[in-house]
Amino acid sequence: MYQTNELAELAGITPRAVRYYEKEGLLKARREPENNYRLFDEQQVDQLQQILFYRELDLSIQQIKKVLSDEHADRLQILAAQKQALLAKRQKLDALIRLADQTILDEKGQKNMTDEEKFTAFKTQMLKTNDQKYGDEIREKYGRQIVEEANKKMLHMTAADYERFQGLEKDLFKQLTTLLKTQDLNGPEAKQAFEDHKAWLEMTWPSYSPAAHRGLAEMYLQDGRFQSYYDNKVGVGATALLCKIIKKYAN
Repeated sequence: MYQTNELAELAGITPRAVRYYEKEGLLKARREPENNYRLFDEQQVDQLQQILFYRELDLSIQQIKKVLSDEHADRLQILAAQKQALLAKRQKLDALIRLADQTILDEKGQKNMTDEEKFTAFKTQMLKTNDQKYGDEIREKYGRQIVEEANKKMLHMTAADYERFQGLEKDLFKQLTTLLKTQDLNGPEAKQAFEDHKAWLEMTWPSYSPAAHRGLAEMYLQDGRFQSYYDNKVGVGATALLCKIIKKYAN
């Protein structure tokens, strides 16, 4: 059994963080009868480990609460998924470290980096992460050649193209945030969200078609990994809302 300060020290976090997780219902303490101190047992230690894992993967408190409350969740499967996500995160950091080393050499005049090289690490990691998560499904639906052409198009983006690519997605998140509150599929925000998503796809797809766009929306809904992307970035329900927008305007 651990008191609040002891559990915090064990986990390497602050006592305030432990109390916060308890307040949010993620941890449950017992009360010591003699002095009313909070006490956490081994089960709560395991629970806190899970919470910290999910926090490292950038899940919100509400998302963590939902996962932990699922009685049918497979703990081993969840841990395996966490491991893969952490490995992907490590690969991303390794790529960024290599980019930092090259940039340092460039600043010292020991290496001349092209504009394309300055962004290659970001683009390569994005493609690698997407392929690990969705590669099999995308190839099955669209074919290997189309996927390879899309990846090649991404890698050859200029610095300005890549900045626009990120800006489109950022604006899409902004529109979806508003739409989650209004649910107005006929307003300018919905139309802009569609145009953002369409333009974002056009920057990587070899060619755009409304039918393929609608098919992508179906894939978003059918696979939890796709569905969680926009839900995690914007809020629960964002993916389903985006799919409704795509079905409405992609014609």
